Parts: sequence; C-alpha cells; structure tokens
Amino acid sequence: MRFIYVVLLLGIVSCSTNEQLTETEQWQVQAEGIMIIRDDFGVPHIYGKTDADAVFGLLYAQCEDDFNRVEQN
Repeated sequence: MRFIYVVLLLGIVSCSTNEQLTETEQWQVQAEGIMIIRDDFGVPHIYGKTDADAVFGLLYAQCEDDFNRVEQN
C-alpha cells in the first residue's frame, strides 16, 4: 500500500511544471500592477494595487526623472 502512494506521489511531482520567469518577465509582472499619470507640471501620480506596487512605481518615476542620482545612491 505504501509503495502505491509513493509511486502516485512521484508521478504527480514529475508531471508538474515548474516554469521559472526570467528577471525581465518578473519586472514586467511587477509593473502591471501600477499606473503612473503625470500632470501638466510633470508631477507623477502613482496608483498601485499594493503598497509595494506604489513604491515600485515611485522608484520607476524617479529613475525616469533623474537616473544618474538614483544610480549613485
């Protein structure tokens, strides 16, 4: 009986797909959760589904504005 359970478990594990996303695909998935709208003065208004999405959007907007300073810090 135990042998049957082991064989079934190994069959299920071997059939499962463990697809890994590349780093670029992970960033694209992260970016899908945010919206950056700039007003007439260029001030970014960032909307995200979670706080982490909003922070990601803030850093993205900051990199658009002044990447050299972000890169140095």
